[in-house]
Amino acid sequence: MGDENVSASSEADMAESWVTRWYTPLVAIGVALLIVLVLALAMVEFLVANAPEVTGPAAWTKPLARVDEALTDGDVAQALAWWREARVAALRSGQWEAMIEVGDASRRLGGRSGFRHDGDALARHAYLTALARARGLHSVDGVLRAAIAFDELGDRDRVAHAMHIAERQARRDPRAREHVRAVADRWMTQSVRGQHPTSGGQP
Repeated sequence: MGDENVSASSEADMAESWVTRWYTPLVAIGVALLIVLVLALAMVEFLVANAPEVTGPAAWTKPLARVDEALTDGDVAQALAWWREARVAALRSGQWEAMIEVGDASRRLGGRSGFRHDGDALARHAYLTALARARGLHSVDGVLRAAIAFDELGDRDRVAHAMHIAERQARRDPRAREHVRAVADRWMTQSVRGQHPTSGGQP
């Protein structure tokens, strides 16, 4: 009887040991998979949080078109609301072209009675952002476009600054150097005459 009890106990221990050996790896695998899943989700969240937001041109060009429509209707308040929407989209886009267009719209708004803000100041801020982006992207065209915008504002100091940046960026590109030189020569010549080199030559 005692032998039977010992035998039964031994079989039970063996069975429990076998189940433990079979079950433990599955638990370990499950825990490992859970850890990998958590890490993967954390990595995805990190990448999404740090990735630049992709904004297409329509995000700012459409509200800018509505700015002009509202101005045509004489609704300055609505034009300002559309301008704000365009500005937010332009800032998110990371593109210098977007900020140039927002700056141009700021000047159009500033010329209307009832506009409570300094249109030129808002435009200047947009153009500075465009210049910084163009410089960061090594876009000679973008830097020159910002120089043109500053010239139209009559901001000679910032024109000169932008032209200096363009010259440095075009140093290794003969065609770009020619373009910069042509714009610089035209600006210097017409500035002496009291004209804006990019505004049709009107004094």
